[in-house]
Amino acid sequence: MSPDLALDTPGFDPLRRQIGWLCHAIRLMALAYPTWVIFTVVDLWLDKPDVARRYGAWLKADLSGITDGQRLAGFALHAIICVFIVAACWSVWQLASGFLKGRIFTADAALWLRRAGMYGIIAELCDIAFRPLMSMVVSAHMPQGQRHIGIAVNQNDLAFLMFLTALVALAHIFKKAAEIAEENKGIV
Repeated sequence: MSPDLALDTPGFDPLRRQIGWLCHAIRLMALAYPTWVIFTVVDLWLDKPDVARRYGAWLKADLSGITDGQRLAGFALHAIICVFIVAACWSVWQLASGFLKGRIFTADAALWLRRAGMYGIIAELCDIAFRPLMSMVVSAHMPQGQRHIGIAVNQNDLAFLMFLTALVALAHIFKKAAEIAEENKGIV
């Protein structure tokens, strides 16, 4: 990995001032979002009637007999997704923190941007892949022939994947820019 080209020259101070408030806002969101997600996941799976109501509406089935074991399995699937969401948000936090320190067009910034995009992509793909599993888990108590396998993909899935993939592409561009800047620094 090429060394970071920290932007500690006075010419970049205006840029840091311009994006400083954005970096602080991004860091706040990087804390708030995973906290919110984890709270809603835990809150959902602790509430047996709410699980039966929500997933029953999705599957158009009466899930009132759902067991504690099924809820635990459903929570475990959601917890896996949460791990990747937390990793993506930690990467975003590190990226914004680096920007605040002047590490803007650096290999370090590119690495954190790439990690944020990749962890986000993994979280989204797990979310999509786990939907059929989740439907099997929440309907497992039902008699044979009445169990469900629900497959659901929506427009937001494609939008999230597109934006996350764009982050990964941007990370590659940042990395190449940092490498070129380091080469040019050696020439001058």
